[in-house]
Amino acid sequence: MALPILNESIKYEIVVPSTKKMVTYRPYLVKEEKILLQAFESKDQKTAMRAMVDTVVACVNEHLNGEQLTTYDVEYLFTHIRAKSVGETTTLNGTCSVEECKAVSDVVIDLTSAEVKQEKEVSNVIELTPEISMELKHPSYTSFLTHFKEGMSETQFGVSMIEECILSVNTPDERITEWSKQEITAFIDSMTSLQFAEVGKYLENSPSLQKDVEWICTSCGHKNELKLEGLSDFF
Repeated sequence: MALPILNESIKYEIVVPSTKKMVTYRPYLVKEEKILLQAFESKDQKTAMRAMVDTVVACVNEHLNGEQLTTYDVEYLFTHIRAKSVGETTTLNGTCSVEECKAVSDVVIDLTSAEVKQEKEVSNVIELTPEISMELKHPSYTSFLTHFKEGMSETQFGVSMIEECILSVNTPDERITEWSKQEITAFIDSMTSLQFAEVGKYLENSPSLQKDVEWICTSCGHKNELKLEGLSDFF
C-alpha cells in the first residue's frame, strides 16, 4: 500500500495586496523549508529573495506570476505562509529606550497582524513638464533580483529601477509604451535633478509590510514602541 500524501487539504485564504484578489495557500513543506534555509544560510541576498518568491508561487494554489508580484506582495504573502508553516509568532530583541536602562528584552511579534501600509500616497503620474508626464508602477521583486548587484551605487540601482517601473511616457499627442534600452536611458539622462527626485519619491513611498509594536521592558517596566518595516525587521 502506498504511503499517504500529507497536508493536501490544508488551505487558507488571503488577499494579494496589489491586485486585491483572493487566493488560497498552504503552509510550506519540508522540501521547501530546506531550500529556504540553504538560501538564508548562503548570506546571498539575491538567493534568499529568489527562494522567497519561489516559495510564495509554490504555496499559493492559484496561478501567480512571480515576475509580476510587487515587493510588498512577496513580503505579505511570505510572512503569512511562514506563520502557518512554523508558527504565528516570532521573537525579536528589543532594547529599552530609557537611557539609564538600555536592557534587552524578548519581544514577541504576532506575524498574522502585520499589514501592508503606505506612509504617504504619491500619484503614479509624474508631471515632468507642462506637456510631458510619466506613468509609473510599483517595483516587482523580480526587478530587484534582476538589477541588484553587490557594490553598485544607490544612483545606479535607482536608475535601473526607474527604467523598470515606467509604464508610459505621455505627451499631448500620444501615450508611448514601447522603447529601446538606449531610448529610455537617454530619456532619464535628460531629466534635471529635480525631475529625477520627483520620480524617486514615488519609488521611495512604495507600500511595505509594517507593524507597530508596544512592549514592556522586563528590567525597568518602561513601555517602549517599536516600528517594524520590511521583512528584514520581522525576521
